[in-house]
Amino acid sequence: MLNEDIGQRSRNFESYKERITNFSQEFELGLFLYILKRSLIWIALCVLTAVAAAFIYLRYTAPIYQSRALIQLRESNTAKQILSINSFTEDNNLQADVELMRSQFFMARALEKLPLKVSYFNRGQILTEEFYTRTFFLVTDLTVLDSSVLDLPIFLDIGPSGTIGLTYTISGNTFNASFPAGTIMRTPLFSCRIEFKGDPQLNDPEAKLNLFFKINSSEFILQRYTAGISIQPLDAVAKTVEITCKDANLGLARDIVQSLAESFILYDVERKGQSAESVITFLRAQKDTVFTQLRESEYRMQHFRMDNEVADLKQLTPIFLERSKEYEDDVVRLTLDIQLLRAMKEATDKPMTEINSYDLLPLLTGTQYETMLAGTISSLLDLLQRREEMYTTATDQHMAVKSLEHQIDMKKRVVLESINSLLKRAEAQRTSLDVVQDEFEKRFRSLPEKELEFSRIERVFSINEKYYTLLLEKDIEYRISKAGFVPENRILENASRPTEPLAPKRNLIITYYLLTGLMLSFLIVLVRYILHDNITSLHDVAKLSQASIAILGMVPKYKKEIPISQLLIDKNPKSLIAESFRTIRTNLQFVDNTPGAKTIAITSTISGEGKTFVAINLAGIISFGGKRVIILDLDMRKPKIHLGFGVENIKGMSTLLIGKDDLENCVQHSALEGLDFITAGPIPPNPSELIISNRMATLVEDLKQQYDVVLIDNPPVGLVTDGIPMIQQADYPIYIFRSDYSKKQFVQNVDRLINENNISRLSTILNGVDVDRNKYGYNYGYGYGYGYGYGQGYGGGYYDEHTERSGGFFSWLFGKA
Repeated sequence: MLNEDIGQRSRNFESYKERITNFSQEFELGLFLYILKRSLIWIALCVLTAVAAAFIYLRYTAPIYQSRALIQLRESNTAKQILSINSFTEDNNLQADVELMRSQFFMARALEKLPLKVSYFNRGQILTEEFYTRTFFLVTDLTVLDSSVLDLPIFLDIGPSGTIGLTYTISGNTFNASFPAGTIMRTPLFSCRIEFKGDPQLNDPEAKLNLFFKINSSEFILQRYTAGISIQPLDAVAKTVEITCKDANLGLARDIVQSLAESFILYDVERKGQSAESVITFLRAQKDTVFTQLRESEYRMQHFRMDNEVADLKQLTPIFLERSKEYEDDVVRLTLDIQLLRAMKEATDKPMTEINSYDLLPLLTGTQYETMLAGTISSLLDLLQRREEMYTTATDQHMAVKSLEHQIDMKKRVVLESINSLLKRAEAQRTSLDVVQDEFEKRFRSLPEKELEFSRIERVFSINEKYYTLLLEKDIEYRISKAGFVPENRILENASRPTEPLAPKRNLIITYYLLTGLMLSFLIVLVRYILHDNITSLHDVAKLSQASIAILGMVPKYKKEIPISQLLIDKNPKSLIAESFRTIRTNLQFVDNTPGAKTIAITSTISGEGKTFVAINLAGIISFGGKRVIILDLDMRKPKIHLGFGVENIKGMSTLLIGKDDLENCVQHSALEGLDFITAGPIPPNPSELIISNRMATLVEDLKQQYDVVLIDNPPVGLVTDGIPMIQQADYPIYIFRSDYSKKQFVQNVDRLINENNISRLSTILNGVDVDRNKYGYNYGYGYGYGYGYGQGYGGGYYDEHTERSGGFFSWLFGKA
């Protein structure tokens, strides 16, 4: 029977370990929601402020529009595909074309086509609107006399008598003058004519117009409008490029994108045409030179035949002919290389302004020197391109320009030295080839002298003939290739006029600000939750003590006003408070279940945590079980037991311990059968000495002979050490915490009390718990008694001092805090 009871209690204990975990989590959530409820005003204020800020932002932020165009980079050369010849143009490189479109040089070329020389504005109280092509006034016949007027705002004042006032400020000096409408307006810095179109705003007296215009410099146009332009490769396989522009003026954004797309297509055609002409011009010049040499060789061979009567070369040794042919091929190749290198040297050794990129790279195409010189020449051409771009914004006296020109000069020297080195090497190879040829000829001196001489003349003729034929073939091939080249760069999507702004997005901004307000509200609640330093649940006790302190249970907060430490369990035997004390009584069996009389010592950290209330009602619930219980009030500095039972404190523990009264005279009986008590008596000057005296130990032993339980109400050990001896000697030492009153650091006092005084059986009770934090309107509540034993309940009639809520979670949340 005993084994079955122990097994049942063990199962109950495991079940309660799981229940206490769940309840602690629910209680943490209840605390958070309780703080949330108390912070509703701050939450509402944060949300309303966020929404108001969102509408203000939307009202006074200029919308940004985005226009988009899509172009495809392609080229078609039918002649190249049919004849299988090399193209004189570079292969299409998507990334190189993208970088070209991103360059300042190309941006300036595209923006020049737009009417951006003069910008027109209307300045409001907060926002400034740019009219662009929608302007109702135009600046014509503009002549800039001084560049200092560029980029300055020039304000207009339309007078009632048809006059126009101009106002601008430069270097602290303000110019202000009025001119008749329609006439040339002459100022010290510029002259112009202003024409007005018919617009209702001009005749509207309520229209608040603050018109002004700016004469833009090329540098300002580049800086102002290129910042919003984005050029990105969209698909490398399809060779598509996306061009986008963001601007507050939707018409301007569209025109910039369209101008960029159209300008690139036109520029690409011009670039490819210049490259073709450069190659063909080189071939023509070389062809004329070789034709003259070929004609001279032909005359010499004809005269030799007539003078020496040599008909053909069949009389010469076949081996000599074969070797001669090999040398001829090598001489042709070297001669072509030497001519090419000399042409490149001539094209490079020019002043910077005369160097043409289309005279250099096309000459290298398909030659053995392409890999050796292409990189160096490309670097030189890049520097020259940067120089051209820099001249659009700076003069030749600018330090950056001088530095760049120095880099160009150094790079040109490197190119010339490389070409000279290659030229010397080719000439040396041809000289070496001539030496070998001479040695070869010496071996065949036995041949007839005239036939050898004829062979030489014929060899020179053959070389010139092959070179001339090669030039003719290349000339024809490149002409056909040029005719077959058709650029197919095309605009797949024209720039469209945006209908909705890219930013700010109204719904997104409102959502963002609303979320920001909610996050700020949550942060306020979280900070209040984190700074909440009071113990609120048994989970706090377990967490702070790392589960080293045993927990007997908790006592709910009484909803009504009660006198100090009043006995309640007899007034509402089926209430939650009474049930919680029954659970604590049951859990005491797990601390010590040995037979015999027991002592219970109750203490706390400070006064006001409810130890006397717990002592009286715990003693009462134990007496309900048929046991005789007596309460001793040892808190002689601030006694309260007599107040709980409504008696006088004339005699008690102080008079009993000094021998002034005997035990029978000091024991008083309560209204409950089996529950007696001894008050503290008059406040003594030395309560500590009385508690640790031998008479106190003898008194407790005598009472254990008469009662089943001796319950001692000790003073708070956080203030004085009077109660520590009784805590050490008690069979059930109990430490009281009060929810929302005891600080979390009090748990450390309990740990120290256990460790320093070796009180291994010390258990805790959480008093004054607000049950509403764990009720969300679902008409059920948790019972009490988590710790050693069991005793959880779900209502069951225990609702006398607690009214169930209805209306759900939100009714609870927005109800009276």
